[in-house]
Amino acid sequence: MFDELVRRWWIVAARGAVSVLFGIAAFIAPESTLSWLIKLFGLFALADGAFTMGAGLSVGWLTLFLEGFVGAAVGVVTLFAPTAFVELWLVVNIAGYAVLTGGIELVGALGLKGKARGSMVQGDWLLGLNGAISLLFGIILFFNTAMSAATLVMMLGGFALISGALLLAFAFNVRGWRAVLGSPAVAL
Repeated sequence: MFDELVRRWWIVAARGAVSVLFGIAAFIAPESTLSWLIKLFGLFALADGAFTMGAGLSVGWLTLFLEGFVGAAVGVVTLFAPTAFVELWLVVNIAGYAVLTGGIELVGALGLKGKARGSMVQGDWLLGLNGAISLLFGIILFFNTAMSAATLVMMLGGFALISGALLLAFAFNVRGWRAVLGSPAVAL
């Protein structure tokens, strides 16, 4: 499992990069319409889910695959459900996505720690922290479902930037496990 994760560290990095780009886009154009926000979030959730499912499949990690599946499903619903439905449930949709993926990341980080040998998994806390922040963000949204679109964009942008940075840090940490594993893992 660890060797496969090391070989595919770039998938986690790509997921982090998508998140950072989403966060930047949210801050560049916060005054955009709700329609733009819906499409952007749908694309983000779909891309994030696809990268995460790919990572989960490539390393045989069920929790990572499930996290990706949830993200991709939320993205598809956001992109293809009737606009009136999505507008009505946008904050709840984002909150549910954050809570579900955050919980799954926490479980994944704990599982990673449990399967680690020695001091190899020093960056597992990055994945766990990302999961905890995602959970907290989702809970905050659940209790503030009537927020304005501008506030939602700013909160979502900030969350995406923080989450992306943590995922990028985790990815580069995973890449460094190559030396600890002692195997010549080829980066794909």
